[in-house]
Amino acid sequence: MKAIKNISLLVLTMFAANAYGQFYTQKSNECYRAKDYECAKTYIDSAIISNERFNSQTWQLRGLIYRKLETPNTMEYRDISVESFVQAKNLDSTGQYAETIAKFLRNTIIRYYNDAVVSLEKGQLSNSENSYALYKGKYKKYIDPDFDFSGTDLEYYNALGASYLQKAQQNSGEEKDKLSAKSLYFYEQVLEIDSNHVQANFNTGITFYNKGADLIMNMDPLTPIEKIPEIEAQAQELFKKALPFLKKSLELEPERIDVIEAITGCYYGLQDDENYLKYQKLLDTKNLPILLEEIEKDPSNVKVLRELVRIYRDTLKDEEKHKKYYEMLERAEME
Repeated sequence: MKAIKNISLLVLTMFAANAYGQFYTQKSNECYRAKDYECAKTYIDSAIISNERFNSQTWQLRGLIYRKLETPNTMEYRDISVESFVQAKNLDSTGQYAETIAKFLRNTIIRYYNDAVVSLEKGQLSNSENSYALYKGKYKKYIDPDFDFSGTDLEYYNALGASYLQKAQQNSGEEKDKLSAKSLYFYEQVLEIDSNHVQANFNTGITFYNKGADLIMNMDPLTPIEKIPEIEAQAQELFKKALPFLKKSLELEPERIDVIEAITGCYYGLQDDENYLKYQKLLDTKNLPILLEEIEKDPSNVKVLRELVRIYRDTLKDEEKHKKYYEMLERAEME
């Protein structure tokens, strides 16, 4: 996802000395043109506590100056910049500068979106969330209260959900659960906008599936026997939650092997033999050309041979081919 680039910064040219006889604003504008922004700030801050504070152009200039001075350590300057442009808009009673001020405001507020994207790319997910919320809030408040964010929301929340999911997979225990919950929350936002979003459906389903699989795979060996059915039941509830999302994803992209594999795993965990065998057969059919190509390259690949033996024995049930690959497996294991 690319950060929205600022439109040209629109160098302020309207502050000619003959435009008004405002000393502080004029001096500030001279410093601004000379790119001495600290000097410009000193004069413009004096201007807004003098009679010059009633001039829209004074506030426009202040907004531009503070925007130039903004750094990661002075983020409050961006808020001052926005507030200055808003004040300029309020003082522009005739609407003479309406278009210019609107561009200044929009270009400044878009910086919050850019921050959200950069923080997301750096893995600073909380900062990214905060910046995106500021972007939307200020855009609605100062630019367009009725703006439709659904397109941007879909792209951003999908990327954020993926980042939380990736982070969850790198953690364990409570932290993993917390990050997974965040991922699911943002995928829910995506699916509210577009219920046919393939990746959001898949990632939601795979998150529930992985949570269920973790319960089974990470069960403490010393777990009391009477507790095991309770844990298995919790896992099965998660597999059930996963299935609608995974099936939707498969409906939208029928050739995706990873989706078929996840559905197969869900039915295996639910001990639903009929559906497990149905999807295992579909999965084996999709995987078979890949496995045959691999064994053509390396006839002694034990891992692939075991898969071929299982497929021709259990799902595709071809006695002749089962025998062929079983004999190849025996020879490979003896080498």
